[in-house]
Amino acid sequence: MSVLSNRQQLLSLLHTFSVAAKHLSFTLAANELFLTQGGVSHRIKKLEQQLKFHLFVRKTRRLELTPEGERVLAMLNTSFELIFSELEDIQSGELSGELYIGTSGYFASAWLLPRLSSFRKLYPNLSLKLQTKQNRSDFQFDPYDVAIFYSEGRYPNHHSERLFVGIRTPVCSPEYAKDHGLLDSIDNLRNANFIHSGSRNAWPHWLQEVGLDIDSVSGSDLYSFNEQAIDAARYSMGVALGRMEFVQPMLDSGQLVAPFDSIDSGKGYDLVCPQGMQHRTKFQVFSKWIHSQLDEVGSTE
Repeated sequence: MSVLSNRQQLLSLLHTFSVAAKHLSFTLAANELFLTQGGVSHRIKKLEQQLKFHLFVRKTRRLELTPEGERVLAMLNTSFELIFSELEDIQSGELSGELYIGTSGYFASAWLLPRLSSFRKLYPNLSLKLQTKQNRSDFQFDPYDVAIFYSEGRYPNHHSERLFVGIRTPVCSPEYAKDHGLLDSIDNLRNANFIHSGSRNAWPHWLQEVGLDIDSVSGSDLYSFNEQAIDAARYSMGVALGRMEFVQPMLDSGQLVAPFDSIDSGKGYDLVCPQGMQHRTKFQVFSKWIHSQLDEVGSTE
């Protein structure tokens, strides 16, 4: 068999695998591919023989992907998305189709959505698909075009652009600051209630950076999400560590005050896409737009 024939057969088998992995069922894959269940099973076995590793764990009533199968599926999702995106651009002389954006719910609601209408006006024929999840690892198998992640900035096999660093600053309501003397002395934090979000790691880091030996964990409050912690601070329930880029409007309006120093969190917000996608028009126009939004924020500070 020629090299070309081998590759064509491999592509056919990989397509069968992608459908079976989507359903985690050989029976449902067979219905979609107009094959028998046995035919799908035979193709998967043949593919596993060629690859020399297993793709599925076959359990009594269901299938599960092996770690190797998960990696192959992630690669196929990205590859197929690039192919379909390229074909859309060839077929259409204007920017159209779908732009799949992945980010956290907090970034989406606090920063992206208030600005996204200007992008929509620039590209009215581009449909937006915004998917929000808590962790960037949740997007491992999603074929997104572009994502905004908050992390230390390491993205193997991806292209990334640092948008801005994450700045942490203590915030509370004006009433809470007055009642607890927080505008008078930083030492009065000893009498404050600490509000944590997600975990109780951020406050100890901030206190260490500013040289304060205060127990911020015992008797403190913990909320699942950043926005809940900030709301609790607005309602005078204590002092939260806010991300400056998100709480600045509330500081400007007087809903919150920031009595103490801000620190660099050591993390930042990055614009990320699968390697190779950065050359696509969709990514380039979104990157140009989001950088223009950051320039506007910088010019008003």
